[in-house]
Amino acid sequence: MTFRAFHILSVVGLCLLSAPLLSQDPFIFSNDRFSGISTVGISPTQSFLNPNQWDVHLFSENIFIQNSYGYISKTSILGLTSGEIREANIGENITGENTKKVWDYYNKDITGYHFSNEIMGPSASYNFTIAEKDFSVGIFSKLRTQSSIIDVDNYLQFTNQEILEPVLYNLSPFEANFMNWTEIGLNLATEIPFNSDYQWIAGVNIKYLMAHDAFYLKNNENAVMRRENEDIVLEDGSLANQKNLFVSDFDIEIGYATGYDFENETYNYQSQGNGFGFDFGFAFVNYAGNDDDYDLKISANLLDVGWVNFDGFLHHFLGENFQYTNNSNLEDIEFESPEQYAQIISNEIYGNPAQSLVSNDFKIGLPTSLHFNASKNIGVNQYLNIDVVQRLPIFENSLKRSNIINASYIVSQHKFAYGASVSAYEYKNFQMGAFLRYGPLIIGSENLLPIFIPHQKLHGEDFYIGLKIYPLSNRDIERRSRKPCKC
Repeated sequence: MTFRAFHILSVVGLCLLSAPLLSQDPFIFSNDRFSGISTVGISPTQSFLNPNQWDVHLFSENIFIQNSYGYISKTSILGLTSGEIREANIGENITGENTKKVWDYYNKDITGYHFSNEIMGPSASYNFTIAEKDFSVGIFSKLRTQSSIIDVDNYLQFTNQEILEPVLYNLSPFEANFMNWTEIGLNLATEIPFNSDYQWIAGVNIKYLMAHDAFYLKNNENAVMRRENEDIVLEDGSLANQKNLFVSDFDIEIGYATGYDFENETYNYQSQGNGFGFDFGFAFVNYAGNDDDYDLKISANLLDVGWVNFDGFLHHFLGENFQYTNNSNLEDIEFESPEQYAQIISNEIYGNPAQSLVSNDFKIGLPTSLHFNASKNIGVNQYLNIDVVQRLPIFENSLKRSNIINASYIVSQHKFAYGASVSAYEYKNFQMGAFLRYGPLIIGSENLLPIFIPHQKLHGEDFYIGLKIYPLSNRDIERRSRKPCKC
């Protein structure tokens, strides 16, 4: 692999966008009364409201991606399983507009993406009563991956369209980040003893975080991308015009840690950083005189409060004029490791390969967000629900969850449940979803249509699947008391 400093200095995060398309959180399923421990990650009080006394989650995976950088033309997710995906080639007149299954580009002035993948491993919860007070206790395990770039100037649009870059182009400040980590969590939930006809519930998740890989890039100032044309003499003595690209006035911070051993080309699954995280939930439930099911449930949740401290590499590149094309010091260098790349750039900018390394410690914050949920009973085992998630990055180098609003209808019974939804990613891109729980199997998507129906421009997908076990019949212990608290 040859060295290209441009990708590191200015738009390295955008390279992630060119990967083939592979859930955000399973919002429809989270409104299933029997979801239990499976959805405490977005509603810490949900296990307490489970009609079953115990709940065991075996396995699930949620995959979500949305991007505004590129797309695959005229196909569906199932269509990707056969045939080759070609890249757009303007010279050969192969584009997404005229050819099926071509990776092409939107070429918008502003672009970005969100990606998340969550694997939930063995987890369980148990509901019990002590001294006439109800509690729920659960444990859960997850492997999570998240990455995003939000609203970055799309300087690559000129290369993608095979047109000349502007002589001057301002690249505004932006952040790109990625983290892959394991969570081991404890879920606790109980009633709050208010003197009320309603039920008030508080829940919390306490999570130990063990991170395996991380990367962030922060462009702190407006960087100036510059094009210069130069007359050169070729080997045969003829003259030619050469395009040189520079970046000026840049202030770029890059931190990374990984378990990949580049020398031996192996991955070592071990901790590169540790931390703690918390989720807080508060729910109001109105049973309206019905001891078996609620009439209205409203909850507010503050999710992913915490960060990870990493032992890795933190580089700072500050400079006025850096040529990243047709630079003899950067051409034809075989890739050995990210640190080799960083040292070569450091030597080019500072004249010292070690000067850019400012620390071996850095932090990445969890994707903190607010989640609001309301669920209304509209008939026997039938519910209308609304979920709103707003990202709230509050820590250093925080990951960023996508904003979403989701409205759903579900039918939830002990042995099965099903539902449908309409959601808006970033509050503007609408998509339809559905889910089914039958026995131990859960399957669903918040963006169902692209799985089966070919889209002119396929640029995202969402899918989740899971297995869990629970009692064959509803809880046979005494139900929670709905009487007003006499505290």
